[in-house]
Amino acid sequence: MGGAPEGEREIVRCAAAGVLTVAVMAATPAAGQSAPGPWVLDVRAATSGVPGDAAFYPTLTAAAVPSRGYGADIGGHFYAFTIGPGRVGFGANVLIIRSTATAAAPSADPDSSQRLTVNLRTISPQISFNFGSRDGWSYLSAGLGVASIATETRGAASGSVESGWLRSVNFGGGARWFIKPRLAFGFDVRAHKIAAGTGTTPTPASTVTSVSAGLSIR
Repeated sequence: MGGAPEGEREIVRCAAAGVLTVAVMAATPAAGQSAPGPWVLDVRAATSGVPGDAAFYPTLTAAAVPSRGYGADIGGHFYAFTIGPGRVGFGANVLIIRSTATAAAPSADPDSSQRLTVNLRTISPQISFNFGSRDGWSYLSAGLGVASIATETRGAASGSVESGWLRSVNFGGGARWFIKPRLAFGFDVRAHKIAAGTGTTPTPASTVTSVSAGLSIR
């Protein structure tokens, strides 16, 4: 119950390494090309791991909990000035993820099964360093924001936990390629380190990694 399987974590680590490689190796604008920007809006489909600690499910009766969810990643960024080979950007993304799982009944009675749901939301302000040209660029970014984790258990035993808004540090990177003057395809790989909750039902600190891909406009 402590998180995603090792194979899944290895895939995420490889994807993150790929993002870093793309960003580091990206070329600066060639002569006659303009710098990244001046602004973009992102609308992407997303998938993310979700916290799997039993503390998020106080009425848990079996060992199955949600491990991965799906949703959307929406954000906007503007590009203010250049430092060395990179363009500095400021912006924020909102990630909304929902994940469900059904815990098998511990007895022959089907009514003893549980339906588990977790909703993860993050608001992630970011400072980014962008490398490339107006026609396409890669980036590395990080920031301090907030996240909330809400879980619900139905079936054999019902209950819910709402973490409230918790501090969340995010860092990652990605790239955008403009297939038309105002339309781009892009992706982002991002880690979210979420602080422990100290509300009515205390929750442990957790780290999840999101991967999103979709369109950007400017």
